[in-house]
Amino acid sequence: MIKTPFRLTLAIALGAAVTGSQAFTMATFADPALDETTPLFTIAGNSISGGWASTGLLLQTPGWGAPDYADAKFTMAPVPISLIVPGFWSTGAGQVDFTDSSNNLVLRITFQSGTLSQNGVGGSDLFGNNVAFSGPGVPAGLTQETFNFSFANLASTPNGTTATASFTSSAVPEPATLGAIGIGIAALLRRRRR
Repeated sequence: MIKTPFRLTLAIALGAAVTGSQAFTMATFADPALDETTPLFTIAGNSISGGWASTGLLLQTPGWGAPDYADAKFTMAPVPISLIVPGFWSTGAGQVDFTDSSNNLVLRITFQSGTLSQNGVGGSDLFGNNVAFSGPGVPAGLTQETFNFSFANLASTPNGTTATASFTSSAVPEPATLGAIGIGIAALLRRRRR
């Protein structure tokens, strides 16, 4: 029988704990708009802005202990955009706030930059880079936060384009206190040496 060295066994166990963390859906909603007459986003000039203040948006929060929010709302102040190639823009920093039907903050998403794609053939999306989630009840210790607005019902206006959208976001929880695991491993190694 081949014996695995104790340190190797601990390293494998720690590696399994670290890689065992998987992304979960933080929050999501289906497109609440019936058609292009009630858009969620406006792309005009060198900016994109968005929001929904009507009824019908069900913000679902399957990945954390929050309830689902009927008639939720969201706002995104104008974010600057710069054309990269036709149909693709880079964005500046921005913030998206989701509230419940009484305008109480549920989830805040901040991002340092992003990408906007507007394709007639493929999907049209807005997603962010260097994303952070916050808000009451948002779990601490999240990593790899992402969000994506998928556009539909693109409509040309005299000033630009409007779109309806669905939304999804995800995050990876930090492994269960790696510091505590490290201390436990150090204690086991110390005990093993005795």
